[in-house]
Amino acid sequence: MHKFVAKAVAVAELTELETFVVFLAENPDGSGERLELQRALAFDAQDQRLGQDTYCIVNESQATSYGGVTSWRLLEATLEIVLDDRAAKVFGVDGFLVTLEVDAVRLGAVRDGLLRVFGEV
Repeated sequence: MHKFVAKAVAVAELTELETFVVFLAENPDGSGERLELQRALAFDAQDQRLGQDTYCIVNESQATSYGGVTSWRLLEATLEIVLDDRAAKVFGVDGFLVTLEVDAVRLGAVRDGLLRVFGEV
């Protein structure tokens, strides 16, 4: 498990990019280690053909995986994401353990955002 502390979070629907995103970053300015958990607002035939009709995970080095989460859970202020073998090869880790240093309102927004991105995995 790769661990980091996120001091910045954002949960937003980016209509101009047709994407919903949960953004977790190590530093308050959005720099450092980070994860972007994204889901398109709609999928087209090309997305389906390419297997991209699901959520997407991107890290700070732009490593990207469509799908690949075998489980996730948010306990208190710690997010655990477990990856399948394919996604683990992309990121070089078997999952992520992210401690969220945010207030209760943002923590609730992250929980709701994760449900929208991943659903029940």
